[in-house]
Amino acid sequence: MNFYASLPITLLGPTGSRESKLSIGNSLSGITFAGLSSGIDTDSIISRLLQLEVAPIQRLQAQQNQISTRIDALGQLKGRLTSLSSIAGALNTASAFNQVSVTSSAPEVASVSISGEALPSLFNLTVSKLAQAHKIGSTAQASVSEALNLAGTFVVNGKSVTVSSTDTLTSVAQKINGTNSGVTASVLNGGAGNSYISISANGTGAQSKIQLADLTGSIVQTLGLVTGAATPRESITNGYTSAGFKSSTEKLSTVWAVSGLGTKNFEINGVAVSIDPDNQNLQEIANAINAAGTGANATVRTVTENNVTSYRLDLTGATTFTDTDGILTAMGVLQRDYGSQLVAAQDSAYTLDGISMTSKSNTVTTAIPGVTFTLLKANETTPEKSTITVKGDKEAVKSKIKQFGDAVNAVNDFIKSASAFDKDTFATGPLFGDNVARQIEGQIGTMLFNNVPGLTGNYTNLAALGFSYNTDGKMVVDDAQLSKALDEDPSAVNKIFRAMGSTSSDQLSFISSTDKTIGSGGGVYQVNITQLAAQSAYKSEMVQTQVSTGTEKLTFSGALFGNTNYDVIVAIGNNVDATISQLNNDAKLKDLIVASKDVDGSLVITTKKYGSNTNFTVVSDKAAATDNSGIGTSSAGTYTTGVDVAGTINGELATGAGQFLTGKSGNANTDGLQVRYTGNTLGLIGNVTLTRGIGAQMQSLIGTYTDITSGLMSTNDKELQAQIDSIEERIKRIQDSANSHATELRTKFAAMEQAISSMQQQQSQLAAMMRR
Repeated sequence: MNFYASLPITLLGPTGSRESKLSIGNSLSGITFAGLSSGIDTDSIISRLLQLEVAPIQRLQAQQNQISTRIDALGQLKGRLTSLSSIAGALNTASAFNQVSVTSSAPEVASVSISGEALPSLFNLTVSKLAQAHKIGSTAQASVSEALNLAGTFVVNGKSVTVSSTDTLTSVAQKINGTNSGVTASVLNGGAGNSYISISANGTGAQSKIQLADLTGSIVQTLGLVTGAATPRESITNGYTSAGFKSSTEKLSTVWAVSGLGTKNFEINGVAVSIDPDNQNLQEIANAINAAGTGANATVRTVTENNVTSYRLDLTGATTFTDTDGILTAMGVLQRDYGSQLVAAQDSAYTLDGISMTSKSNTVTTAIPGVTFTLLKANETTPEKSTITVKGDKEAVKSKIKQFGDAVNAVNDFIKSASAFDKDTFATGPLFGDNVARQIEGQIGTMLFNNVPGLTGNYTNLAALGFSYNTDGKMVVDDAQLSKALDEDPSAVNKIFRAMGSTSSDQLSFISSTDKTIGSGGGVYQVNITQLAAQSAYKSEMVQTQVSTGTEKLTFSGALFGNTNYDVIVAIGNNVDATISQLNNDAKLKDLIVASKDVDGSLVITTKKYGSNTNFTVVSDKAAATDNSGIGTSSAGTYTTGVDVAGTINGELATGAGQFLTGKSGNANTDGLQVRYTGNTLGLIGNVTLTRGIGAQMQSLIGTYTDITSGLMSTNDKELQAQIDSIEERIKRIQDSANSHATELRTKFAAMEQAISSMQQQQSQLAAMMRR
């Protein structure tokens, strides 16, 4: 009985509720007799009898706790493995070894930062102008809060502002700000008769020049914001452009939210043109200009900036304008002088190594690939100077490589700690004797100092880079040896960590591989092409020759457009060249297709990409025309279907997508190996050689353990949880048996008490009879 001394136990009642928690003593002497009839403490007797029956529960619960602790420890190990995989993955990229730093010799002139992959270089920078945001001001007004007694509508950057006679300088500013037209209006209260309104462009650069014109009434003229004659506002190649409009299909008066504008007249190149903004949209206005025979070509251009699309009227070949009714000024083709130009719209102007450049912003991101610099100081007479130096950052590369060693140590240290055995107390860690932990430790240790298959020369493994184990069993890196390797052969250091491929043909490119691509032995794969990739194309069935008014809607659809319709409105008055220009400059189409003219003068549309996913259709609402009044694009035109490349890699089937060929899932050797073929011959066209460095190998190895569905650790966790669940079932069976036995004993003791009570009643009756 001593083994069970003070053993805690919980007995469950018939409903499963916890009734009592008892402990058994060293003997049964603690039993008391307090039954109502027998004087026996039956509950105590039952508890003591059942305590031995449920005693195994404590042992089973201890087993559960041990398994749970083991699962927790494996979870912590998995976290460290995931971290090691992430660091190994970072070393399996080109950017890890293209670490550079950038400095500016005069940070007060230009600040610099790395923004992408940059090549070591040195640039001499001179700055003559900083980009400025346009700002204009009014003449002095009576007050910021008194009614202006002005009424009408003016346009700012293509957006209309309607003013009533009760509006004040302040409310006019508020209305301008409510247009979201890319400007900010402010008021300045200098006292009675000395109040002003100013308008500032939100962006910098010459193109931030504010477009401002009266449409009805003379609001901006009266406020002194504009004055003088109108001249072309913004130049484009061989012409001028308008302000941006939110729609090319809505009537111009609808875009401006005004009505009753009536017919408006103007001249281009001395030729009169009449338009009706109440009944014509931007495209129809372009058609009217083309139909007038001005010698200028009017087209509607789609512009997308900062995810906002607008439409501009471009006038090429236009040299002179007479804006009789002010409509060209309202549209932003022309602009009157500004009453008070507080800050001129200006691009930054600078040179890099003597090459003159400009930018609409002071922050320049494209001039030096991978480097962003911000211009801070300029002098037009004596340009400010700075030297921008981009150099390889060997210390940053070394830091990333050393992080790999630290991550390996973190895994090994945890396994060592969690697998510890205390020879004095015999206490063990939660992973003591764990097969998974031992397997992980062994496989990582074996991989680390093997030669990378396929590499030759002085640097083929981590030991050559200065990696080793110290006397404490920790991985360390000899800094001098690592520096020497990076100086002597940075490409070899790169290959020690990365999965890399090379090809035997300029027309064949290695794109990528996966953990399932076998690269052992410096795997060489033959690529056999059985079908060439082809672009989708369409050739119109007629040549546009007749110049007439009206518009033609081209509706594009098909896989190239996500099987949704995309409409483009072109002028029938265009010639093919003008339509080609419009299609090639369309905000969406320019990234998808190239329009050109065939030798017979017909329109040809070809996709930029290759493959079956580039198939498209284009249908014209003028397709049925017989007088050549439109482009004549219809489903009856000549289509060329896009085709995917087809072939094998290393004799195994591959999947084609455009010009890309990828080893099929499940292939023994080429699963996930992707190449690109840009040539035009069939058959065996070259080889791909693949090497898989330590970073790639480590990612693959850890994936076999940590994969959420098929990883060994995930499978092991499920097995351990199944053990916990099985033990829980055993505990439940013991508890259920004890509860059933308790019920049985209570029933028997209750029957005994009832019998004793009955006998006591009979005894009392007999005793009473004898006393008589």
